[in-house]
Amino acid sequence: MILIDALNNDDEAERVIGAGMRRLGLDPAQIRYLVITHGHGDHYGGAGWVKRVASPKIVASDADWTMMATKLEFDAPEWGRPPQRDVAVRDGDRITLGDTAVEVLVTPGHTRGTISLLFTVRQGGQEHRALLWGGTAFNFGAQPDRIERLQGYIDATARLRDIARQRNVDVFISNHAGYDEAITKLAAMPSAGRNPFVIGADTTVRALTVMHECARATMEAWKA
Repeated sequence: MILIDALNNDDEAERVIGAGMRRLGLDPAQIRYLVITHGHGDHYGGAGWVKRVASPKIVASDADWTMMATKLEFDAPEWGRPPQRDVAVRDGDRITLGDTAVEVLVTPGHTRGTISLLFTVRQGGQEHRALLWGGTAFNFGAQPDRIERLQGYIDATARLRDIARQRNVDVFISNHAGYDEAITKLAAMPSAGRNPFVIGADTTVRALTVMHECARATMEAWKA
């Protein structure tokens, strides 16, 4: 299995990830890869628990491995410690396990090395292309490189908007449930006539367009 992010700390990872997987009949010991989308503790904090139960390869971008090993951009008492450097991926790399391939897209901004992930999901014999955006908020406004990073975000949203259009990406998800209404969608699935996570390529492109335009507007405000 490929796990994306590890929550805030080991206790939370065990209670939420571990217990949740077991309820679905999955064994956490079968996690072979842990992908850290970016180097903030609410995404790597539970990596220690994952490492203990599964000994997976831990994947992040080179830039964020460096940040996690040297100077954390943010820290909080409830966050676990960063994992030790393991696998560094670059734009266009693929993480492959069995018949599953996850394409890595470097989308800097939220951190200098944020990665987003493109992969195929399946339901009822149908395949859909899914994009997980790796880091949304502009919480780097106090950083000295904020303009460069915001430009990276602007460029990344434009690029992924084109990729979404070209590859018919019809599932667009976040690594924070509040951004994509994942909890509401999960609750609706048993009675929904269709899978609410399948939003269509046009809506995916529209979402990335809004993100792009918000970043451009923020740039104007920061430069004013």
